[in-house]
Amino acid sequence: MGELAIVLRKPPNDHGPTELGICGPITHATTPVLRDYLRRPLDTTPAACPRVRLDMSCCISIDVDGLLALSTAQHAVGIRGGELPLVRVPPLFDRYVRQHNFDGLLIDPRAPSA
Repeated sequence: MGELAIVLRKPPNDHGPTELGICGPITHATTPVLRDYLRRPLDTTPAACPRVRLDMSCCISIDVDGLLALSTAQHAVGIRGGELPLVRVPPLFDRYVRQHNFDGLLIDPRAPSA
């Protein structure tokens, strides 16, 4: 069983999205921790529109349970008008995300359209 660390990076002067650095695996064993951590801001401020980016550059592995947990969290945040895109996704994970049809995790709604 791997351990998951979540590093909080607040934006300067509270402008812009909060960034969470994900360190470790996002797997069946660690998704409950990630889910609980992401649920806290939604439970404490139900009217808020959270803007959070998940930095995946230090994520060492991900499985389908991890993808499903991220997708569920992104949906919950989106219902409240917020955002939860993945950023700095390693190429191997990018391929895995797309292979399993979780492409929506990679879309940053504030990024300019290409």
